[in-house]
Amino acid sequence: MTDDLKHQFEQLVADPPPPSGVPSEAVFARVRSVRRRRTAGVVTLAAAAVVAVAVAAGNLTDINSSPPVTGTPGAPTTVVTGPPTASPTTPASPTTTPDTKTGSTPATTAGPTVGSSPGKGTTTGAGTTTGTGTTTTPPAQPPIDVDVKLTPSINGRTVTMDVTVSGTVLRPTTSEGTALPADTSFLNLSGGTNYTWGDGKDPGGSDGGAVTCEYSKKRTTGRETYPIDSHTYTKPGTYTFHYTVEYCGTDGPFETTKTIKLVIK
Repeated sequence: MTDDLKHQFEQLVADPPPPSGVPSEAVFARVRSVRRRRTAGVVTLAAAAVVAVAVAAGNLTDINSSPPVTGTPGAPTTVVTGPPTASPTTPASPTTTPDTKTGSTPATTAGPTVGSSPGKGTTTGAGTTTGTGTTTTPPAQPPIDVDVKLTPSINGRTVTMDVTVSGTVLRPTTSEGTALPADTSFLNLSGGTNYTWGDGKDPGGSDGGAVTCEYSKKRTTGRETYPIDSHTYTKPGTYTFHYTVEYCGTDGPFETTKTIKLVIK
């Protein structure tokens, strides 16, 4: 490349044509104004012109600039395509598999149903289930048990005793299974009583009569206080009063015993 041609090329690169024109035409116009030489420099000038076109096109930095138009036949055409379009995904439908034996298609099984009501019915034994699902439990029955309370009153060497019996028992019947009258006192529901004063004298008690626990089924709760005949000790000392009463329970007759210390001066 001659110095003159080199100088022309440098000016061309330093002062490119304005973007509004067609860059390729402006470059070729300036190149044609240079003195042509019938040497190998002509070929070099053509190559330099192509490079200049690429440089001039690279200076189009404006966002609205367009790619250079060369007008050269057979040049590749720039195609601008949009972003790839994704097809919406459709949830897969439930798949049913035909029965290999019968050839029929089973029904699709639906998911669990929220808020389903429990089945209705009556529960026997511990409680009863009403139609709304509420379980009613009968109240617990009081246990079979009898308590005895002894209240002494000492006057010198003479003692009187009040006895209180209370609790829940099975009502006795006659030997034939006949129920006792409803107004029978709680003490008279017993099978009898026995007591001693602790000095070996004047034991006492009561007979329950011709009653039995064999047919006892009904529970009865009651309370009764009654006095025992007074007793006089012959000398001072400490004595033990002993009392026993018998009632009917689930396993037949049972006894309740109570004792108390008596100090005689």
